[in-house]
Amino acid sequence: MSKFRIIILGSVSLFALILGAIFAFPVPRMESVAVKFDGASILAEVAKDPPSRAAGLSGRNYLSEFGGMLFLFDAPGRHGIWMKGMKFPLDIIWIRGGVVADIAENALAPGENASDASLPVFTPDVAGDSVLEVNAGFVRRFNIKIGDRAVLETGSAASAISFAYGSAQGPESSSVPIAGSEYFIETLRKNAIRGKDFKIDRLLSKNSVYRKVGVSYKSGDLKISGIMNIPTGKVPPGGFPILILNHGLIHPSVYFSGRGSKREQDLFARKGYVTIHPDYRGLADSSPNSYKHHDFYVGYSEDVAALVDAIKILKSPLLDASRIGMWGHSMGGGIAARVMVLRPEVRAFVLFAPISADAEDNFYELSKKEVEWLHKTYGDEGSEVYRKISPLEYFSDVSAPVQLHHGTSDTDVPIEFSEKMYEALKSFGKKAEFFKYPGEAHEFGDAWLLAAERSLQFFDKYVKSAR
Repeated sequence: MSKFRIIILGSVSLFALILGAIFAFPVPRMESVAVKFDGASILAEVAKDPPSRAAGLSGRNYLSEFGGMLFLFDAPGRHGIWMKGMKFPLDIIWIRGGVVADIAENALAPGENASDASLPVFTPDVAGDSVLEVNAGFVRRFNIKIGDRAVLETGSAASAISFAYGSAQGPESSSVPIAGSEYFIETLRKNAIRGKDFKIDRLLSKNSVYRKVGVSYKSGDLKISGIMNIPTGKVPPGGFPILILNHGLIHPSVYFSGRGSKREQDLFARKGYVTIHPDYRGLADSSPNSYKHHDFYVGYSEDVAALVDAIKILKSPLLDASRIGMWGHSMGGGIAARVMVLRPEVRAFVLFAPISADAEDNFYELSKKEVEWLHKTYGDEGSEVYRKISPLEYFSDVSAPVQLHHGTSDTDVPIEFSEKMYEALKSFGKKAEFFKYPGEAHEFGDAWLLAAERSLQFFDKYVKSAR
């Protein structure tokens, strides 16, 4: 992200202006706040002291899709922004009294060898008391305009507080990280691991309907392997629609690339979808899993979210990155539930017998010793930490339709988990369907064809037909 040093324009030199802006304005000690516009929200870091204001977003490689940085000032002014050290473009929003005062779209990052003297200063036409920096394109995507309201939310109750001249109200938060905070949904949104370098490694097999190839991509610094099926028919305009298939929990000693969704890979590829089955970290040819303890499947979720990113930046004529759907079984369904609240660009989700979207529910499958370790590390039963880790707590943010399938005789994952997820989605007015299969176990034996056909119709409606 970038070193957006804050500049107060005056009669002194640019260097003096920069230094004055860096050290002149005290900022409340808040770690992050939600900035809400009509129809869009940003989870923004707050530049809370001179060093953080000086650094701004400089040197970072990316900003999460709905992340940003908020600079607060003691008094309104025409506070200028420059792009020293910036690696990607931004939209800059000046705010005064809770209202958008001015906007600069697509402020470009300078080249690596650009001199300080050559860097432009982005200055508003009118005074503002705060500045919000977000990814370029955010303003246009959500039609943010001068005069729109901007509301700040802070505190555990997330009470709405309008930006007010001269202050930013709300409780202070500790600068000491909370155990488990690296797994919080807010943390994942703010510090998202981005994917890149998607490529086909080798041809594995082919038939008259599709080719099966081995693929890999980067999830942060990790290599993730996987399997992709590519229909052999004529490539549609814009590319084939894509389904990401998330497999369940399989021990690394018996796992092989593509295991866990073989039926679905074949069916959906035969129906005109490119299917991609990521192996996750620590499995098949992927990089080792660095987590030594229970991570609530966050690492796997990061790998799947990173796959969405890698597809989007690939710009392949074979793949339509605007038409991505996601399927998941068991643990893979739980991964998909987390992706629901992290990657709104996924158009539809189908979950087969998913584990719970409430992280604490999933302790049922752990040993007593493991649960004791979790309680000792992250808090006793009912700890707020588990809620902040749980996708269920953020289902109000789900934008894609969801279809759930579960057998009534499933002894591996209780059907109550799907019921809980469905009720939560419906309570927020989300598009959700839930099918129960009497007598069916975890793997959907006799009912698989029916469940698969319902899934196909769902994806055809919300993914393949979407433009």
